[in-house]
Amino acid sequence: MNAALTRFVLVLAFASLVPVAAAADQPKRPITAQDLWAVKRVGAPALSPDGRQAAYSVQEWSIEKNKPTAALWLTDVASATSRRLTAGTGSDTAPAWSPDGSRIAFVGKRGEDEMAALYVIAVGGGEAEKLVELPYGVAVPAWLPDGKGIVFATQVIPELSGSLAKADLAAMKKEAKRRKDSKMTAYASEYRQYRWFDRNLTDNLANRLLRIDVASKALTELTPKYDRLFQPSGEVRFDVAPDGRHIALALNSTPPPYANQPNLDIVLVPTDGSGAFANLTVDNPYSDDNPRFAPDGRSVLYTRVATANSQGELRRLWQHRLAEKRNVPMASSVDLSIDNPGFTGDGNSLVFLAEQQGRVPLFRLNPDGSGTPSVLFGEGSSTALDVQGQQAVFLNEHTGRPAELFAMDLRGGPARQLTRFNEALFAGLDLGKVESHEFPGAGGDTVQMWVIYPPGFDPKKKYPLVQLLHGGPHTMVRDAFSPRWNSHVFASPGYIVAWVNRHGSTGFGEAFARSINGAWGDKPTEDVLKANDYLFATIPAIDRDNVAAAGASYGGYLATWLLGHTKAFKTLVNHAGVSDLMGQYGADITTYGFTREVLGGTPWDSPEAMQRNNPVAYAANFSTPMLITHGEKDYRVPYGQGIALYGILQTMRVPSRLVVFPDENHWILSPQNSIYWNYEVQNWLARYIGGKPMAKPEFKAAE
Repeated sequence: MNAALTRFVLVLAFASLVPVAAAADQPKRPITAQDLWAVKRVGAPALSPDGRQAAYSVQEWSIEKNKPTAALWLTDVASATSRRLTAGTGSDTAPAWSPDGSRIAFVGKRGEDEMAALYVIAVGGGEAEKLVELPYGVAVPAWLPDGKGIVFATQVIPELSGSLAKADLAAMKKEAKRRKDSKMTAYASEYRQYRWFDRNLTDNLANRLLRIDVASKALTELTPKYDRLFQPSGEVRFDVAPDGRHIALALNSTPPPYANQPNLDIVLVPTDGSGAFANLTVDNPYSDDNPRFAPDGRSVLYTRVATANSQGELRRLWQHRLAEKRNVPMASSVDLSIDNPGFTGDGNSLVFLAEQQGRVPLFRLNPDGSGTPSVLFGEGSSTALDVQGQQAVFLNEHTGRPAELFAMDLRGGPARQLTRFNEALFAGLDLGKVESHEFPGAGGDTVQMWVIYPPGFDPKKKYPLVQLLHGGPHTMVRDAFSPRWNSHVFASPGYIVAWVNRHGSTGFGEAFARSINGAWGDKPTEDVLKANDYLFATIPAIDRDNVAAAGASYGGYLATWLLGHTKAFKTLVNHAGVSDLMGQYGADITTYGFTREVLGGTPWDSPEAMQRNNPVAYAANFSTPMLITHGEKDYRVPYGQGIALYGILQTMRVPSRLVVFPDENHWILSPQNSIYWNYEVQNWLARYIGGKPMAKPEFKAAE
């Protein structure tokens, strides 16, 4: 490291300590929607081959510019000292260590880059070297074990990608620009799946894996002539074998026109460029994903979903034994949905993450999958696990703290927090206490619920109650810090907030998650209403005459279902909610998921049973005031759902308000729109249940 950079790092390290001390002398204040965009967002860590350092990205947002920057950082695992590796004036993400630990490959969009490019930088610092920039960018780099090559993913126009010669790349770049600039904006399709989340798939782009020689920058196609996306989402998940000869890749083997639901398979791809695929999971017509080689290279771990109606099904752990060409289940009796599976370096233990009872612990299991998993670390919610040898790093967060980097020696000892990027900010915030409660819900089943108190809570006073309704439907309210639906931001105007892991939630066993199939509204509604009764009896400070509920996606479905089935709430908030099951057939993935087993019926098979589960079928009962918000780029729940529901309420003269974001998708992701969304929600709640309204935000123009 040169002297100037050393001084910079030391000044930065010292400066990061000053605000904490200063904040201790200042009175704390409630968290605001603006504070969510001051949070530094720590990305998934990558451990060095010797397990001594972790590389990761840190993203920072500008409200004025309405966009982020991201830099790469390094943290020494033993000392927890951190330093910035890249300047962070652009977007540097996805770090990957060279086998000798001397260099890091990453994806960067910086300076004059038109698309995200592949870079390499020395761990000691200095200028990063651009290896390649392609017309549709690069993603997920991974080194080959010899350190001479890097495998990465890109997208191509199949008919223009006969080779990787400069002339072909130039032709592809020209065609990509023509498509972007074209004034003819129609899209047409005869495929069953033709869009995903917020983008159309009718440009017929294809994923490719490439290998680049680091010294010569020569490119080799590993999946030549592959003519579609590996997955409809465009995501690419693969792992390189320890000997570097093969890659295990998760790939959708369902061909166009995608009449059957996507079938993710694990395929073995050679790294020599021959392009020959070997499908390892032909025995399962559903989803096999998240491949990970064992340290000895003799087998591949992966997760499996094995039924057509997979709503609420666990992701179970399987293993493909390469020599035997055989797939075997592992830990089949474990009632957990597996994430981030992998072996320790010696192959003597399996480690993984899984949702459990409102949290996401780190687990250990015998290498053959036998026995009962043991919890290595169970506080808060952990994600992005990486293991080298016996050293693990991961991100961990809880309701009162955003994700930070943690480390754990798997041979023993506690988990240790390594970074504190947001400590200065949170030292000045007054966050209310958070409690986990359990109560008897539908059918007498035990239901878990998070309760978040407002800042300065006084048990002698009365506070309105806001019930948050989580989406999915098969997800879980984690002990985690959300940058979108943040429970402390909801509580800060003076509300007690409850967030129920009602029936249908994951993390409480497969039977509990699948218990709502065929009747989406029944048990969750009973849970929410019983939660009200439990809270009224348990927390006398709740003002039972001022109770609201707010939900998004499936939570919006539940809000509309409550609208037609109860008068227990003075007002409701519905963001991007499913209100009409017929309209949901225009969504990106619903044609696969909206089966008779899930909804009770379909328009062509038992339509009366489907209507029984359709929220708008109960419009005659609508009378509770409702705020409806939606993004026009939402293809998961098309925004016509929101405006149609608004039209019904307005025609019925039910008090209602509509807020539409033309450039947002299923989530409100840009800083200024997010802050404005919180303004609309807080002021709508204040109008009906009291609480402190939020001042209308004013945004400065970026300089």
